Amino acid sequence: MTRADALLILAGPFDAEARAFAAVHAEARALLLTPRDLSREGWRLRLGDPSSLVAVCGARRLDAGEIGGVLTRLPCVAEADIPHIGPEDRAYVAGEMTAFLLAFLGELRCPISNRPTPQCLCGPLWSPERWRRLARELGLPVREGEPRLAALGEEPPPPIPADAVTTIVGDAIFGEARFGEATRVLAHASGADMLQAEFNGEGLLRASPLVNLGAEDIAAAALALFETAMGLSS
Repeated sequence: MTRADALLILAGPFDAEARAFAAVHAEARALLLTPRDLSREGWRLRLGDPSSLVAVCGARRLDAGEIGGVLTRLPCVAEADIPHIGPEDRAYVAGEMTAFLLAFLGELRCPISNRPTPQCLCGPLWSPERWRRLARELGLPVREGEPRLAALGEEPPPPIPADAVTTIVGDAIFGEARFGEATRVLAHASGADMLQAEFNGEGLLRASPLVNLGAEDIAAAALALFETAMGLSS
């Protein structure tokens, strides 16, 4: 990446994979952006004027033209993410920060993966039931016989363990290759640039846009996805 292109990693303070990814790829201008940064002075958001946007990441102030891409790993701002805010105000501030991030990311004109939706800042972070319903609609194999949902006050049943995991990052496939096409179809249908799908036997169990950045090959593909989108690959 060039000196003018920062890749922001939007993540919670306890996302060790995101923190490690930003540290390893610091020379490629990867910067970790957490909810704590939203309390720093200097942010600017003018709806309908994307060139005027300003983000603050640690000690860095970034104009819109300096932001080359955003990798979203944060579903929403939770109260636990902002311990520097007084307990009595955390719920309100967390909601306001989530709304601000949704608007800010919506105005940015750089590549964003996975692009936020009104329900989630990191794209399709859905329940296993919703993923399996989508898979059925697409004619994909689904693991039947999942435990029923717990009634109010009951302990949730333990999830069925996966025996195969397949990850899509752009056009690259990692993990169990025999589920590559099914995962690609799921990713396309859900609008996810990055998707991790878990299978048991021959059927889908669940999926998530939060791919394993702790795996070197997946992390490298995620970085390459942004470099390609920004026209910076060699």
